[in-house]
Amino acid sequence: MRKRFYAQRLHVIQTLDTLLYQLHTLSFFLSPSIWLYVCRIISQFHCATPRELDPTLSLRFFYAMLVFINVPIFWNHATRGAVEGRAIILDFIGLSYVPSMFQLFTLDSFIIILQLLLITIAYETSVYHASEEADPQDILLPDFPNSFTIPLFHPSSETLSESPQPSPVLPSDSKMPSHTHGLPLIIDLRFSSIIAHLRHPPHPPPPPRSTSPLSAIPLPNTVSWPLPGMRMLMQAGRQMRDTRAGGNRRSPTTRVADGRIPGAMDLSPG
Repeated sequence: MRKRFYAQRLHVIQTLDTLLYQLHTLSFFLSPSIWLYVCRIISQFHCATPRELDPTLSLRFFYAMLVFINVPIFWNHATRGAVEGRAIILDFIGLSYVPSMFQLFTLDSFIIILQLLLITIAYETSVYHASEEADPQDILLPDFPNSFTIPLFHPSSETLSESPQPSPVLPSDSKMPSHTHGLPLIIDLRFSSIIAHLRHPPHPPPPPRSTSPLSAIPLPNTVSWPLPGMRMLMQAGRQMRDTRAGGNRRSPTTRVADGRIPGAMDLSPG
């Protein structure tokens, strides 16, 4: 099934991920603590691909993980301020002032807000793309209309009739909301949808299964994930054994017409 706006959302995820790595580095420059920097890099590593850690975990678990990792960083910057008293940009260049606690707290708040936004988009994009339903629910682009409607901020019927039609290049979907310019939205994230999703998390879709006929062959291991490399080796070994057995059946060791045995020494009389 064709999934709408999958490539565009991946581009948004990659852009937010790159921006957050830069913000983590900026926070390290302002308050150089290698342990806090490593913790943030480890947490950021799973923000762009949360379901690769475990596809059965819910979005609420990843929210709790981010909060658990960022609480010590908030506490350290709120109580101690900048580490070592000066901020180092390079080995020989520093700032002319000590970063205040408010600057560090503002940067930390901005980082965790972007992390929560990134992990929400990445998780819901992965769930929507992996769903096998005919019409899966898309939290990032809900189908219900805007509940806060004011006629003053909406164009009249005459303006709507004169507005340009959507571009035929873009995918068409009757459920896609669009803004006043006629271009469809890629992400329409609602706070109420996120809260409802966290309070009542749906069951995530199962991981994709292998369609190979050899996936049902029992292997001599006890792991739960498939091993395609091992199946390929077993298939190649079985084909080699079948080839050898077929060659042996096609070339029996029989005597030739002149009474000689193939491979024997040619003994002439005399």
